[in-house]
Amino acid sequence: MKTTEKNQILYHLIRDYMYTMGTSRTTIVALKSYIDAIQRLNCTEQELKGLVLELNEVLKKTEPKIVSLAHLIEVFEEEMKQHWDSGMEAFKSRATAYLEQQLKRFEADTKSVTAQCAERIEPGDFIITSSPTEYLSKAFILAHTALKKQFKVLVLKQDYLRTRDMVNTLENHGIEYVLIPQYNLSHFLGKANKLFIGAVSISTDQKAVTGFGTANVVSICHTHNVPVYLFIETLKFSHTPLQDQHIYMEKKDIIESDTIFHMTSFSNDFVDLNLINHLVTEKGERMRP
Repeated sequence: MKTTEKNQILYHLIRDYMYTMGTSRTTIVALKSYIDAIQRLNCTEQELKGLVLELNEVLKKTEPKIVSLAHLIEVFEEEMKQHWDSGMEAFKSRATAYLEQQLKRFEADTKSVTAQCAERIEPGDFIITSSPTEYLSKAFILAHTALKKQFKVLVLKQDYLRTRDMVNTLENHGIEYVLIPQYNLSHFLGKANKLFIGAVSISTDQKAVTGFGTANVVSICHTHNVPVYLFIETLKFSHTPLQDQHIYMEKKDIIESDTIFHMTSFSNDFVDLNLINHLVTEKGERMRP
């Protein structure tokens, strides 16, 4: 099998993880797997640098680009420049220690984003959630159980797995919710008062790469003056514009009844930050340029 084909299989697997768990959790799982791969390396010292850098390049070009993971790999490469020739075991030891340190920092950032989100939930809120991430789910739990806030969630049915997980979370913790198809959002615009979303990344040209379907929801809420809150870790801010975020485009034939549709689809949406009312990171609300 060609290298490009192997990469595409990996990228497809990573997209599945992102659809199911969100980008933050995927970053954590991928970094843990990367640490395990470093520890299991079985090669000569002459092959070491080439193999590690080859893997790094593959992971920095996922479709879509996982900016948080790419940043972690970039700083890892910089840190390890002086350790490539230190010997196999010394390299593995230093690499593992450094990566585990970076993993803990990112997990702490994600936990802080959860706390920031919970702080912005007020008693009586009716919050729309679109392509919910793990830290949004945890924020609802935190606000309801620890902070004792009474609120309601409007769940838009999009991806099956994320919708299932969100509904299970809300039901298990006794949080009131309404579940609707995304296309019925207009019926609740006079009742819901906030929209909470996450993002894969934010590009230098002020675009947030989001889950599919999110752009339409944001546009509708913006038009009807429903404040949009975007929660994201600082590590997801990209150094490059939208065109370099590697959003995956797929063309395939879909057969329905006796008709063949030549369908083009994209793995992710993107949203202009001008449509976002509140951009919140682990450090609090951030002013947009």
